[in-house]
Amino acid sequence: MKKEKTTESGKSRKNLRYFFAAIVTVTFGLTMWMCTHSAANSYSADSRCAAAGQLDSLFSTIFTSDDEPGGYALVIKNDTVVYRYVRGIADLATKEPINENTRFNLASASKIFAAAAFLKLAERGLISLDDSLSFYFPEFSDNFFKQITVRDILTHSSGLPDLRPHKTSEWSNYLKENASVFANSEDYRLYGTEAEHIKCFKSIKDLEYKPGTHYSRNDAAFVLVAPLVERITGMSFDVWVRDNIFRPASVENVCYINPGTPVPATAHAYRRVDPAAALRTAFKSSDGKWEEYDYGEAPFFITKADRGAYMTPAEFVRWKHAYYGGKVICDSSFNALFYPYIPTEHSDVSFGLGCAIYHPEGQPVCEYHLDSNGGFTCIEGSYPSESLHYVVFSNRNDWDFYHITYEVRRLLTSAGLLD
Repeated sequence: MKKEKTTESGKSRKNLRYFFAAIVTVTFGLTMWMCTHSAANSYSADSRCAAAGQLDSLFSTIFTSDDEPGGYALVIKNDTVVYRYVRGIADLATKEPINENTRFNLASASKIFAAAAFLKLAERGLISLDDSLSFYFPEFSDNFFKQITVRDILTHSSGLPDLRPHKTSEWSNYLKENASVFANSEDYRLYGTEAEHIKCFKSIKDLEYKPGTHYSRNDAAFVLVAPLVERITGMSFDVWVRDNIFRPASVENVCYINPGTPVPATAHAYRRVDPAAALRTAFKSSDGKWEEYDYGEAPFFITKADRGAYMTPAEFVRWKHAYYGGKVICDSSFNALFYPYIPTEHSDVSFGLGCAIYHPEGQPVCEYHLDSNGGFTCIEGSYPSESLHYVVFSNRNDWDFYHITYEVRRLLTSAGLLD
């Protein structure tokens, strides 16, 4: 395997070993706890209280009621939980509230596990990030597939267009070249897994751009990750990542949706009812304001490596503790994550392996994700040099995750938590 590049951000890994040291055993207290708890940290209790009040004000604007879908926010500095905000209902049908055991869909944050999987396989000599896509998918016979590498998939720079059928006319064209278990495009979009979605790649005639030169946020090639892992390992994606990516981190309760298999303690996701676009068959809240919008209602929901993982906030932080601490992949592999491989439309944002890298001049580097999937919305970020991590998981999609990410960063900075 080609030796991956390292950066100063990657060198900060040792600093993060103590960052997550207490996360496995800590009991998350109320927000007020952080204002009264005394700890020998370089930041003051006053700065933590200032951050709490400002973040409370911010989150109360998007999680507006105890009786509506809501969210879970968490900020950790060094080995201390400095902020926690929990509000809302996980399941409007049962009125189950959101709590520390509630699983949320991670949307694009699921991709960090895909990156870890490929790096683990590379460590074992089973794959190289420089291998071409055609080596693992010989059914993709056009020569341009030989130009696309595994790394291009992880960095959203494959150049492959998204030819999955969205409209009736596109579905008709799809069926001319592909057999399908689905009767119509709506079923395909709601219930199709990677095994069905990869068929559309056979119809691609050309690339949108040269692989590895541009970034595409909605790069369809990421749906190839789970099938690729399965072809290399001979195991189902779920089982392999459970044994090799989650179990080394002592995380057992992560899950992916499998049709017909119930997932316990999982929040349902919701969107506000639009009378002009309401789903006839979706569950609606008793007040008529919310309708369920996740598996079975939202399109392209169960492509696993792309956006299919479910975890609690605490489990996600526990996994990152192990990830940054060397329990999932080795240091040289971990360092490769932080190289800014592909620039984006924003001068201070690049794409690493399965994650975005925010690197503003004169400010600390942040590895992060922000996205929505159906009614789920997720933002999360880690500042390696500052030993700080924030996460906001939500089961409603009516808030601006770009704006909230900006505000979280700004408030953490103004409170002195990001030096």
